[in-house]
Amino acid sequence: MRIIALEGQSNSGKTQTLNLVYAFLLKAGYTQLPHAFLDLMNDDCLDVLQGFGKTIGIVTQGDYAIGQYAVKNHLLRLESFDCDIVICACTIGRNKQKIRDAIMAYPDYRFITKSKSKSADLVRIDNFNCAIHIMGMIENHLIP
Repeated sequence: MRIIALEGQSNSGKTQTLNLVYAFLLKAGYTQLPHAFLDLMNDDCLDVLQGFGKTIGIVTQGDYAIGQYAVKNHLLRLESFDCDIVICACTIGRNKQKIRDAIMAYPDYRFITKSKSKSADLVRIDNFNCAIHIMGMIENHLIP
């Protein structure tokens, strides 16, 4: 399972960016795996998509190191669906190292840094550009 982790401070646009990635994957022709979707509240979700011979897991929530909504638990759930690629959020900052550690427990991971936009006018553009970057990474992973 390859992991692409979008890391950044709280409120840096990780969820919005990953929701764009999710929409792009659906538009590209990926379909939802039945019974995989979880509504994690606050615009966060976990889902598994299939298409083009690959299974892709995505979880937009990356704020918790312990408890039911811990990133580690999300990754274990996605692993149970035999995902080839997982895209997840990873909040960084004070007391957040265990979130990063949960991702680094897997042998194949890559972190992408999501910084807060310099102005409110740039938020949508920055999130879009970051989502396009992640889509490029997914496409590169999908080349046989």
